[in-house]
Amino acid sequence: MPTADQGLVVSQLAAQAGAFQLGPIDLEVPPDRVLVILGPSGAGKTVLLETIAGLRPQVSGQVHLAGTELTHLPPERRRIGVVFQDAALFPHMSVRENVRFGPRASARTQGQAADGLLDDLGIAHLADRSPRSLSGGERQRAALARALAIEPGLLLLDEPLSALDQPTREEMRGLLQELLIRLEIPAVHVTHDRDEAASLADDLAVIVAGTLRQAGPARQVTAEPADQAVARLLGWSELGHGSSERGTLRIGQLTLPAPGPGPAQGPTHAYYRPEDVLLGADATIASADARLTARIQQIVPTRPLARISLAATPAISVLLLHRDIKRLGLQSGQAVEAALPPGTIRIFPSVTLPELPPGP
Repeated sequence: MPTADQGLVVSQLAAQAGAFQLGPIDLEVPPDRVLVILGPSGAGKTVLLETIAGLRPQVSGQVHLAGTELTHLPPERRRIGVVFQDAALFPHMSVRENVRFGPRASARTQGQAADGLLDDLGIAHLADRSPRSLSGGERQRAALARALAIEPGLLLLDEPLSALDQPTREEMRGLLQELLIRLEIPAVHVTHDRDEAASLADDLAVIVAGTLRQAGPARQVTAEPADQAVARLLGWSELGHGSSERGTLRIGQLTLPAPGPGPAQGPTHAYYRPEDVLLGADATIASADARLTARIQQIVPTRPLARISLAATPAISVLLLHRDIKRLGLQSGQAVEAALPPGTIRIFPSVTLPELPPGP
């Protein structure tokens, strides 16, 4: 089993971009794991990657890779492959020349190995083309080949899928999944897309306003968000605010047990996941922490899950498979029972978070 010192270890790393302050941040990525860093625009995700890669000076802290400290090494000596959002290919070079540029600069691999990467990534037929003539997905494949051609000890991916159209993004996401499983190096993937994070992450770190709010195994972080900001980023919806007293929480017409972890008493905010809500016959037979009867206000046929709005206090949205809507016979205007199963509600103390300057 690989240990942390065989992978990436970031210790108390801090950086600055104008008025924006990142960190200090501690992270570990073993060589057999993919860490996804999730955060809103301006959270400092790119600043973190640039600092790890040596493209931005750090204010303090250390970066170790495979037991070697990289803190004071220039980018070209860190053996880190980086794929940027815009691919950042050299427009005056062909695809083949772009991929060979890294190996030529570092003298690590020969052109034949670089050509093999083009074949592995399905773009060998584009080797002599200019990057300007490529589609977005093709450019990102070329950028990925260039990053891997230096035989990196670490792969950094800075929102490489965000500029792609939906079908191409899904195709590239599948390619990345396969590639990251095969690679025996640590990988850090930055995104603001929680679906992308869920599909790629072994471990998940959430950054908000330059601060690491939570990190750990992806399933654990998703199921147990540490605070309201993390919950919202991970797709939890606010149920409402109320007062928790002696293990009971009241929100609108709901009275429910206040599950842990959470405040024992006082003002609180409750969150739930719309995909966890049960409706109709499913709600009737299920055990639940909270129940209410409400009319279906609207059914929006989004894919793959339809969104159902309930005219209730508090307002509740439900995400259901289309076949379940048909099975339950749900229609707009219909009165239905809704249930929130045990463990699907998270309670947080009501706090006002300070506003911090946004980052790059």
